[in-house]
Amino acid sequence: MMRVMAFIGVVGWIMLVVPELHFLYKHLIPALGDGKYLAFVVMGVAMFFCLPIVLTRKSFSALLPAKCQSLIEKLIMGLLCVLSVMVSRCFMQ
Repeated sequence: MMRVMAFIGVVGWIMLVVPELHFLYKHLIPALGDGKYLAFVVMGVAMFFCLPIVLTRKSFSALLPAKCQSLIEKLIMGLLCVLSVMVSRCFMQ
């Protein structure tokens, strides 16, 4: 489930970063009606929670397998979650 949400997070970041894809945000999201609020929540969780956690877990298992499930890994997960929010705010201004 986390991998699927991380993939949705990647799609969200691509829509946020590539200006040519903003038409998806401007034209397709309002077409969802009241479902757009659920779509925003799912995309937010995917971009700011699931994606940084999956990336950190994959990185630690590949590069530092002895440190998996450690406090350092969890601190980096939290730091990446906060950093992803801060970076996205810069793109939205």
